[in-house]
Amino acid sequence: MEVRTEGALLLLDKLDMIYEERKLEEQDIDEILKHPDIQRWLKAYEGIEDQEAKFKQILGQLPNKRNYGSVKGEQTIQELWEQKIDYGLRRVIENPEKMRSSVKEIKKYDWGSTVKKAREYLPDGTGLEPILIVTIDGFNGGMFQYETVYLSLVYFDYSMISEDTFAHELHHMGANYWWEKYPRIQEYKNSDDKQKRYLAQLSTYLVGEGLANAFCSPEALAEVDGDDAERHNEMVRYYQQNLDEIFDKLEELIEQIFENPDEVSELYNDFTMDMENRGIPQGHFLSGKMVQIMDRSSAVSRDEIINSIKEPFDFFELYNKAAEEVSERKISNIEKRLRCS
Repeated sequence: MEVRTEGALLLLDKLDMIYEERKLEEQDIDEILKHPDIQRWLKAYEGIEDQEAKFKQILGQLPNKRNYGSVKGEQTIQELWEQKIDYGLRRVIENPEKMRSSVKEIKKYDWGSTVKKAREYLPDGTGLEPILIVTIDGFNGGMFQYETVYLSLVYFDYSMISEDTFAHELHHMGANYWWEKYPRIQEYKNSDDKQKRYLAQLSTYLVGEGLANAFCSPEALAEVDGDDAERHNEMVRYYQQNLDEIFDKLEELIEQIFENPDEVSELYNDFTMDMENRGIPQGHFLSGKMVQIMDRSSAVSRDEIINSIKEPFDFFELYNKAAEEVSERKISNIEKRLRCS
């Protein structure tokens, strides 16, 4: 696995100027934007309009103070992205030594073992040849696109995280390998029919995030120890206390997909994105818990769970089968609806 840190180090060097109360010059910003790692990272946000121009604008505004407060649900994704990218850069300016220490720790990791762990929870024959690019990303602590994984220094805490944790993003990459090969998923994802499109998105989301969280990064679903653990632990306690309400949102989302797909967008974003800035989206947490329920049930085998990556529409039936066996809450009316879709 190739690990690239040069773009993040360049950005750290430039942000040191702001730490020393100097403004970035035009040539500094141009040098940042021309770096291939930074270009690749920004282009990964293909859903954000004019992301490179917005990033340039944010860099040019530093070090002027901006206080966004809490992120509110009524903001657009574009606004949320801009605010969190700005927040991430300011976190670096405030903690330059911590960020450099994080780069050193990342370079020490045994990334071969990370790939191996991801493969444990992927079907046999999964193609997985990843590249990792270290970023300074306040919007996303980790993400992947195609063969590239992006890891942000902003949320990286090596006192809490081992290299195994990053198997989560590699697992997403491996799952996507199968979805790119699965005609029904591709047909549904590219369909003009919103019901089909959202059904494919939700199925792959639950399978992908559920398995990655439950198997590759179970610490995301549990309280942990660490220097910066309290915010994470507050999130875990909040989601656990409100798990039934989150499950209600999943059932409402499914109902809307089948009954009124034109009204799904806001519900889907609320479920799958961290609009309240808690740490991970509520859908990540719930799907991980659902996979843990499946894994402790004797009615569903580990192999069946892993192979649901190849048949993501089977996730709902497998979950309900497991939930019934261990007396957990089932998803209402889903199997009949799937048969009719």
